[in-house]
Amino acid sequence: MTPTPQREERRSIWRVGPDSSWTTVLPVAFIIVSLGSLVILPLAVSNHTAKMRTEITKVAEPARVVANDMQVNLSSELDRIISFQVTGQSHFAREYDALIATQRNNRIKLAKLTPQLDRDTDQALAALMTATEKWHNSVASSELLQRQLPSEVFHERLFEHLTEYENALKAASDLEIGIQGGIENRLQRIRDAEQLNIYLTIFLTLLALTSAMLVAGLGRQMRLLAREAMRRRLEAEREAADAKIARAAAEREERRAAFLASAGQELAATFDYQQSIVTLARLIVPNLADFCAIDMYEGDGKLRRGAIAHRDAEVQPHLESGLTFEEVPEAIVRVMHDREPRLIGAASPAVKHFTTQATDTMLVVPLISRGETLGVIGATPAAGRAFTNDDIMLFADLARHGSLAIDNARLYFESQQAVHAREEVLAIVSHDLRNPLNAVTLGASLLKMSEALSADDREQLDIIDISAKRMSRLIADLLDVTRLEGGKQLPIEPERIEIDALFQETHELFKAQASASEITLQLHADERVPAVYADRHRVLQVLSNLIGNSMKFTPSGGMVTVRAEPRKAHVLFTVADTGPGIPKEHQQEIFNPYWQAKRAERLGAGLGLPIAKGIVEAHGGSIWVDSEPGNGTRFHFTLKIAVDDGGAKSTMPSEESAARR
Repeated sequence: MTPTPQREERRSIWRVGPDSSWTTVLPVAFIIVSLGSLVILPLAVSNHTAKMRTEITKVAEPARVVANDMQVNLSSELDRIISFQVTGQSHFAREYDALIATQRNNRIKLAKLTPQLDRDTDQALAALMTATEKWHNSVASSELLQRQLPSEVFHERLFEHLTEYENALKAASDLEIGIQGGIENRLQRIRDAEQLNIYLTIFLTLLALTSAMLVAGLGRQMRLLAREAMRRRLEAEREAADAKIARAAAEREERRAAFLASAGQELAATFDYQQSIVTLARLIVPNLADFCAIDMYEGDGKLRRGAIAHRDAEVQPHLESGLTFEEVPEAIVRVMHDREPRLIGAASPAVKHFTTQATDTMLVVPLISRGETLGVIGATPAAGRAFTNDDIMLFADLARHGSLAIDNARLYFESQQAVHAREEVLAIVSHDLRNPLNAVTLGASLLKMSEALSADDREQLDIIDISAKRMSRLIADLLDVTRLEGGKQLPIEPERIEIDALFQETHELFKAQASASEITLQLHADERVPAVYADRHRVLQVLSNLIGNSMKFTPSGGMVTVRAEPRKAHVLFTVADTGPGIPKEHQQEIFNPYWQAKRAERLGAGLGLPIAKGIVEAHGGSIWVDSEPGNGTRFHFTLKIAVDDGGAKSTMPSEESAARR
């Protein structure tokens, strides 16, 4: 970028080269040095003298006073000792102890003050502390204050320790003299500094006058610098304003996201269709508008007032919902067709469609879910303001959340209706089919009693009887599955069942089918296996479903094996076959109603395994499958062991289901 003349001019202030003059740079440097010296040197001298005065007033003088007090106290100590020995009065001993305590406090004070003075003073304090300690120890060891001694003994002992006392007095005097010397030294240094400050002031005043003359010559350059500084400040202010706007936008977006997240949670909290519409209206008023009405599309061009809300609590009770509108204004139809929010004026018929209250503008927002228009929202802004583009975007986002919640609630309601209708149809069909099936079964039985029937006729009657029983069994399975899907347990009538008898009856049921299919059927019960406490009919139903399912998928020449063995408080039943096995991705689905591994073959209704699972769980047991493709399938289930207690039948205490192998 080509530099402008102004930039070149500003740069020339600081540039030193063949084309520049020292008369520009040197005056600037001289002004800086002189003004800096004028400020810094007096401040330095002033700070130095202030520091020394502070040392005198806050450190040296208090230390001198304390040292003097220690010297006076030492002088008083000997007086208290002599007074006690002469009079024998104990208060002199107590006064001596008080003087020692005062001496100790004074030493603590001096220990804090002397390190701030100089090393000699600190050493003098150490010498004083050593001397006073020796003096006090000698007094304590000589019993001068413990009891009144004979005059000769007292004088002798006092004379022995007089040297320690004099050393202590001398040390106190030396300390005070040293501190006083430090004070006088600092006062002399203060006077010298003040004298120097006078000379510096004169010299710096001359420098200031010279600088003022140089400043006048640099006026033009300073104006240029000021102009540049102003430009930079304006740029900084613009950047700060932009940053403030960006920060406000970020905060506004954060509040918007938080509001939408909270609204989404409230809308998802219920699957009630009408409650979802009311919740959406409550979120709009008063958060986004003073008034809103939500109309749901009923088909054939009709709208139904699903919810209406107003900020004023006194107006709210007079607003009616549930109204149906057969004639819809063109503006609302256009919004629903275009699927875009739109602001409409007060003169539009769409405003009167939603409210009779006066308003300048109204925002109309469509409710759309899965490409379908569910309805439309009409909202008026708060008094004294108008909807902005941000408001419209927020309305659109909230409408998307609300549309999804309303659509989910509607789908949930429709699914509940479908489930209820299915249950009613199953109940009606099962009830209405049982009567003609019973008549067919009874008629076939009566016809079989006739001796005039031919072999072909009897075969047809057997087919009719087998088909009727199969239909009756299918109806029973449908009712059982319906009961299980409703969260209910299948009814059972438990009794004591011997495993051998149960297996013998099962073998009789399937031996003909196994022989016809060329499949080997084996049932083995461990010698130690006990009886179970279960519903015989239901357990036979479980075994029949599992064995029948295995025979369907076991090829000719294969084998189906049924075993029973004890497992703690349960008996473990296993039904194994040599069929193709079940893929792992299907093993979690085989117990779901109506699911089949090979739907194309239509080998059943897919109800046997779910019913078997429901029967086993109704007995408090567990059922599971173990299979690998190519290695056959093994179904396992457990039943509780029966326990005899005085002829009564009961079960073992509740335990965890048998461990799966």
